[in-house]
Amino acid sequence: MTGAGTEAGAPPLLEVEDLSVSFNTRRGVVRAVDGLSYTLDRGEALGIVGESGSGKTVGSLSILRLFGLFDDVTVTGAVRFEGRDLLRLSETEMSRVRGGQIGMIFQDPLTSLNPVMPVGEQVAESLRFHTGASRDAARRRTVELLDRVGIPDAANRYHELPHSFSGGMRQRVMVAIAVACEPKLLIADEPTTALDVTVQAQILLLLDELRREMGMALIVITHDFGVVAATADRVLVMYAAQPMEHCPTDHLFQRANHPYTEGLLRLVPRFEHRAHKRLRPIEGQPPALTEPIAGCPFEPRCTHAVDRCAAERPPPVRLGPSHHSACWLAEERARRETAPDKPWEQP
Repeated sequence: MTGAGTEAGAPPLLEVEDLSVSFNTRRGVVRAVDGLSYTLDRGEALGIVGESGSGKTVGSLSILRLFGLFDDVTVTGAVRFEGRDLLRLSETEMSRVRGGQIGMIFQDPLTSLNPVMPVGEQVAESLRFHTGASRDAARRRTVELLDRVGIPDAANRYHELPHSFSGGMRQRVMVAIAVACEPKLLIADEPTTALDVTVQAQILLLLDELRREMGMALIVITHDFGVVAATADRVLVMYAAQPMEHCPTDHLFQRANHPYTEGLLRLVPRFEHRAHKRLRPIEGQPPALTEPIAGCPFEPRCTHAVDRCAAERPPPVRLGPSHHSACWLAEERARRETAPDKPWEQP
């Protein structure tokens, strides 16, 4: 699965190839990511969507190898960033990549920020480590960054602790830390979680502005198609640790192919829904990732499944230059995509 390409023949910034991540736990081996592949071009934005437990966050944490020191984890495949396989770098080499070349915004800024360290120092620390800036130079640059991400009175708030900031302001501090060294790739893991709607919109607009200003590539991890529509050029849909569908964002909303994607889109509230139309949930539960899955993981919940779906795992089917769907019925469903009504629009 490939991106559009920033220039003809230009190599991608990021290549994730057949990535699998499993954890050894008391309940058995949990296969959190299973055969994930995609590329990301310079300056491009990718949205990764799926239910909780689909593997979207673990797949992105794997890029930076951000697993606990005592986690019993096995990672296979390749994660090539500018041609270097990050999975094979030493920890010292990775420490220069994290924050310097690849930045990350975590879900909960309150637990991600050091509660006893001034927010300005947390931004400046990254600058001093990755750029070798002096304390004074790092402080000046930090004030500029805090002001750029929308922190009022940045110079005076430099020395304040995280608890004195609102949730939206803490998230802005996290953004400042993540982009301080002008990384080539920014990973945002549920960047609008627990924020009210107006603040969500402000954070998404800020991320998009910074991406364009700095020429960064962006990966946004979310369960919200509104976030995808606002930020992403392409979308990767994941379910039960596996990639289900991958295509340009506008294509997804117009011609979604995989039954799981269609099920998710049916849950998006629409202004044109009449009062008697209700959102239709996807029946059933995701499979346990401690058990082997022979076929398509969505088969038990899929209303279109055939016998083959339970027996064999479907490979990604190429439906166009940049559209892939992991479904045995993908080509047949694509032929019906010109029907006047989409499945998620039917009563």
